[in-house]
Amino acid sequence: MKDTKPQKESVSARSYRNVEGRPTATVPVLKELAEAALALLARDGVTTDGGVNPGDKTWRVTTTTPGGVALEVSCSGPDLPEAVPDETIHPADIPKQLPWAGTHRLAVAAPIVAFDIYWRADAPLRIMTFSRGDWEDGLLALAGVSGR
Repeated sequence: MKDTKPQKESVSARSYRNVEGRPTATVPVLKELAEAALALLARDGVTTDGGVNPGDKTWRVTTTTPGGVALEVSCSGPDLPEAVPDETIHPADIPKQLPWAGTHRLAVAAPIVAFDIYWRADAPLRIMTFSRGDWEDGLLALAGVSGR
């Protein structure tokens, strides 16, 4: 069997990861996008009853960015928060905490789901999906947040 060399560790591979400690700091861009989505929902969201947990409500906005990207932003939970937690669970810890249920879920479809996070007040944020793209600048513009 041929020996293979391990991949060189890059700076980007360790960015925002605290390999030795847990949980990690929430990536600043992810937090900025989440708070922009929550601000957009607070301003323009339509509220309906129902969500993941009994008694939840869901806030939803369907719109188009200035660049023409179709966006659907939704958040379900007992209330519409203004911010997300400052900490993110380390991916290796997620399977160790089953079953787990969040109280809030925030998702952005552009048009497929590009951003999907879960959290609750007493636990770090869980990133389910985060795919970079043009939708990010569009969301920030719609929320009235100055661009990066």
